[in-house]
Amino acid sequence: MIRKIVLTGGPGSGKTTVIESIKKNFGGKYKVIVADETASHLMGMGLRPFGDNPIPLLDFQELVLKGQLSKEEVIDIALNYIPDNNIIVIYDRGLIDNMAYISEDEFNLILNRLEKKYTVNDFLERYDLIINLVSREDFYTTENNPERTEKIGEALSLGKKTLESWMGHKNIKIVSPKDDINDKIKEVLNYINEVLDEEQVKSQKKYFVNLDNTNMEYLNSISKVANIEQTYLDSPDNIEKRLRIITMNNVSTYNYTIHKINDNGIKVKISDKSISKETYEELLEFKDKNKKTIIKDRYYFPYKDKYFTLDIIDDYGILEVNITDNNKIETPPFIDIIEDVSENEDFLNINIAHKNSKQFTKK
Repeated sequence: MIRKIVLTGGPGSGKTTVIESIKKNFGGKYKVIVADETASHLMGMGLRPFGDNPIPLLDFQELVLKGQLSKEEVIDIALNYIPDNNIIVIYDRGLIDNMAYISEDEFNLILNRLEKKYTVNDFLERYDLIINLVSREDFYTTENNPERTEKIGEALSLGKKTLESWMGHKNIKIVSPKDDINDKIKEVLNYINEVLDEEQVKSQKKYFVNLDNTNMEYLNSISKVANIEQTYLDSPDNIEKRLRIITMNNVSTYNYTIHKINDNGIKVKISDKSISKETYEELLEFKDKNKKTIIKDRYYFPYKDKYFTLDIIDDYGILEVNITDNNKIETPPFIDIIEDVSENEDFLNINIAHKNSKQFTKK
């Protein structure tokens, strides 16, 4: 099992301390590979977008992106040489982090400069987990990183922009500031333990939403939006096979997921991978004819240190948030929740897909 995890956040959010704890806690059972922060490495060499003879910011960010891509390529090659596949790769920032420092148009301009053509979606698909560490004003320091030049206000703003850049990834965990750094470390370690499970049991809260009284204008201003076409394939009773086309940033990606349904009814993910358009079209031949394709717009957004999604299917909405034990969920006030439907099987996507499923209506 190989898991690729990005540790990100604003300057001074505690990444260095957390990484040392990850190595200490998982180093016995797993081989832990740590990719250092590319931008700091370049600046340590004297290549900087500020000071004497600065490199223009856009060109510097291109260097960062190329350096990160090269680093990840080397790691991917090295993984083939390691006989033990119990491996955790920790990236001190990932390929999307650059978008916090430049505009989306500028980021796409850099992508167009690369020899191999990538999209933002390609980068989002690379990692299993994104852990965003939130900075805190009274903990901010420049002493542990000589290349850190941001003032506290700028650091907090960059942290917010960094999180916004990653919106659209399927698995983001937000770690809020803590009075005790050990509490922050414990939360990070718990999230990594979740993604290390071979069979991941997803625990969710799910809410039925009244879209008429939901502030969609505000939601659009804070969200990344994807269009999803979801199709179920013929499967045994205890297996669920699902295809998805996910269109975001004007680019479509294709995904194939398999869940096992345990005897207790709990759904466990056993496979989730990106596939080519050609493979997707071949698998469509096995579409379950008793189920319709679900077409929905999915809004990704953060609120109160949690990562929410709102799915809009036809004229109704379903709000979801992943939880861990003892999580207390504060739902967004700009979304009008009708009821908690976490235990209502009518709101499972596979049941919504049944051609004879009931039509949901707002109460």
